[in-house]
Amino acid sequence: MSAALQTSPPVLAQTPPPLRVLLPQSLSAPFILWRDNTPAEGLDLDLVRAVAEHLHSRAELQPMPRARVESALEQGEADLACNIVPSPRYETSLRWSAPLFDLNLMLVGHVSAAPVDALGQLASGTVLGTLQGHPYPPLEALFGDGRLKRDDALSEDRLLRKLALNRHPYGLLSRQVLSWHAGSESMSSLDQWRLPVGSQAYRCAVSPRSRIEPRLVLEALEQLQQRGRIEQLLTRHTKPALAVVVSTQSSVRRINRQQLSELYTGQRQQLEASTVTAPLMSAGPERLQFLQGVLQLSAGQYRSSWAAQQFGGRRSPPLELRDAESTKSHLQRNANAIGYLPLSLVDASLRVVYMP
Repeated sequence: MSAALQTSPPVLAQTPPPLRVLLPQSLSAPFILWRDNTPAEGLDLDLVRAVAEHLHSRAELQPMPRARVESALEQGEADLACNIVPSPRYETSLRWSAPLFDLNLMLVGHVSAAPVDALGQLASGTVLGTLQGHPYPPLEALFGDGRLKRDDALSEDRLLRKLALNRHPYGLLSRQVLSWHAGSESMSSLDQWRLPVGSQAYRCAVSPRSRIEPRLVLEALEQLQQRGRIEQLLTRHTKPALAVVVSTQSSVRRINRQQLSELYTGQRQQLEASTVTAPLMSAGPERLQFLQGVLQLSAGQYRSSWAAQQFGGRRSPPLELRDAESTKSHLQRNANAIGYLPLSLVDASLRVVYMP
């Protein structure tokens, strides 16, 4: 018997089952890029595959209408779903991850719609383009009492198309989606201004009936965040949250990239016939983002564009400030100034007139 025990084969570790992932069909690039109704690539796909890899498993992807995702998870039809917001009217036993990053919710408008600096400027009963099954916590009270009305689209791509066709004057989309679609045909009929209306945490939900222990899935997400993997995915798939802003006391309501380029390279001094506009440059880390993402110049090209103009004192380049906080203070005090800031610093005293 002793000899038999010594020669018994070792017990092999059980291979974890596939991680079953639900993908809301309402999502658009950069989160999910669809090809022939099949998820092809995107931030969400890279994230759930990283989770599966951490668990020594593989991801099984299942597209599903957004309105069904939470109930499907509750019933154990899948293990994980990401990029969904908990419904305030839906009691759930789902296990939610900690916030992984912020989705910046923006109000955007058709070119025929009046720019606004606050939601309170919208007429009672104004219709906003929204996503079917998607809650908007910062606006639920306004929807609830009818001051604002929803017009649901099945996907972010369809919401953009409805906005472009002026089916409704305004819509709600994340900054990340708007940045991805910048320059596309679907954005050609949208105005350049943006109104930040709050942030929603990007989180993942794990089924209480997951075939993989929910605690292990949540720990995998936490490990990916601590190791900087999620930040790497953000950098790969999304643009920095940069906003070109003026004071709300400014008469400037909108500006396009060409006008910004001309203003910052000395080809124009005014955005409006009666007022000289004073551009500002910040020496903070967002400087390179602005040069590359908006002016589409390197630091050397920007300096060269001013070298000849400065000769003989003909013109002076934009005022240089030491950091974003200094830029914000200057903008608040000077209605004729324009500058760029991280979106996190923009408050009700400032108006977003352009975002890359």
